[in-house]
Amino acid sequence: MQLKTGPGAASGEEREGFCLKAYRKSELAGLYFPQAGKKGALQGLGRWIKQCAELERELERSGYQKNRKFFLKSEVELIVRFLGEP
Repeated sequence: MQLKTGPGAASGEEREGFCLKAYRKSELAGLYFPQAGKKGALQGLGRWIKQCAELERELERSGYQKNRKFFLKSEVELIVRFLGEP
């Protein structure tokens, strides 16, 4: 994958259309589950995270708070590393 740089990358690192930045949970879940509604997408992403024990451990180590309404950029990086880009 190639990183895009320049004015378009100001809000985060873009990789072929996907931007590594902080995301609202519903926004990131919607990228992974575009055909699902907001609730279904959130449940699907939560299920994937729970099924990947190593990702769950890494998120916990990074200070992830389950009830927070957004993912930090560092948490998005972990999710993408383990689940791939949406």
